[in-house]
Amino acid sequence: MDILPQVRETIKRFGMLTPGDAVVVGVSGGPDSVALLDLLSRLRDELGLRLHVAHLNHRLRPEAAEEAEFVRRLASGYGLPVTVDAADVPAYAGERRLSTEMAARELRYAFFTRVLSAVGAAKVALGHQADDQAETVLMNLLRGTGLAGLKGIPPVRGPFVRPLIEVRRAAIEAYCASRGLKTCYDASNIQTAYRRNKIRHELLPLLEREYNPALVPALGRLAAVLREEEEFLAAEAAKVYAGLRSVTVAGVYFDGAAISTLPRAMARRVVRLAYREVAGSVYDLDFRHTEEVLRLLERATGREVILPRGVKAVRIHGRLLFRTGAVPAVPDFCYPLPVPGVAVIREIGVAVKAELVASGRDPATLPPQEALLDYERVRPPLFVRRRRAGDLFYPLGHPAPVRLKSFFINQKIPRYHRDRIPLVVDATGILWVAGVRPAEPVRVTSQTRRCLHLELIPLEKNDL
Repeated sequence: MDILPQVRETIKRFGMLTPGDAVVVGVSGGPDSVALLDLLSRLRDELGLRLHVAHLNHRLRPEAAEEAEFVRRLASGYGLPVTVDAADVPAYAGERRLSTEMAARELRYAFFTRVLSAVGAAKVALGHQADDQAETVLMNLLRGTGLAGLKGIPPVRGPFVRPLIEVRRAAIEAYCASRGLKTCYDASNIQTAYRRNKIRHELLPLLEREYNPALVPALGRLAAVLREEEEFLAAEAAKVYAGLRSVTVAGVYFDGAAISTLPRAMARRVVRLAYREVAGSVYDLDFRHTEEVLRLLERATGREVILPRGVKAVRIHGRLLFRTGAVPAVPDFCYPLPVPGVAVIREIGVAVKAELVASGRDPATLPPQEALLDYERVRPPLFVRRRRAGDLFYPLGHPAPVRLKSFFINQKIPRYHRDRIPLVVDATGILWVAGVRPAEPVRVTSQTRRCLHLELIPLEKNDL
């Protein structure tokens, strides 16, 4: 069974890859990732791809070292460069009080992000498929999630793409057999002590057998629909949040009465956005903490709720204030930004992606985490760095350059957050205060021929 046409269509529909992309292919050695590598190798000339294989040894099983060598040989067989590294997952899990699965996930994504930056790639292709999607939706449903969990695994998130996301596991295994592809066998995948494996081997087959034989595609459709609705609601919540939010040196606050008049679903989203801004985290509040914050509005002034990562929500004179205690200083950082390519800033947990695109898109339609600049006015090399004393910035729409510190004050950006805003600079100065505003000298005009597209991407924490 050749699944190449289906994978080609998935790549096209979700805009996963563009001609000339350098792509890091995450290969564990199992059927999914081996099939993914083979399929992308077959598409390499058609799409003009440059492939680089990446494998992380989690050191969780005795055969892990053999699997790393298998991947090395596999990459060599395709004539591809390969990066193999190892991580002490148990030690990392113990240090951060994480489950083994969560620790492995965090280390894996950090590894892929490092390889992405090191080889100057634009994308990381991962082997998640349709059965993984169904299992994720079921697992989140059992946990009591909202739309964010039921939307499942995104086909595309930042540089991470999943070309197999619509292909069933059985079809992938049949593809490997038909192509004579050797794969590694991971015995831990059948251990039902892990919740995901229990869902995979017990719950999902039961539901397919007794209730709906087409359950996997049905859950895939559910995830797709809810993903679109979640994206719409998230965009609407961002507008409401921007209209209600105020900032002082104490933190982020809202008028309590204004939040109380919102529909409960919107109020929850506003609370979570406030938490993320103050915590400087990609993690969302869980339902219990969110409800505790909203209940503050029914209590007397001075009451507070202690939230994860050192954040406090406090009711003060009709206001709901989100604040932190002492905020750790951000080390100075400065990283080269290749075009196209990605700069990873681990000090603040984000990456900046750069690519060249044709002119024609209105920059005003972009979300704050993206920017379009006139590339002909850019003076390489580009770097991403932290702010420095005496920095000047020429904001888009402003008549003259201003001190960056004054710009931050006028934009009501909290002092503790200013060092956490990366600056994209060239030989002439600041091109983009990431997530806030681009510079006037590189404004896109009707004369612009090529655009530099910049995107600020949180480093993933919660994906598979």
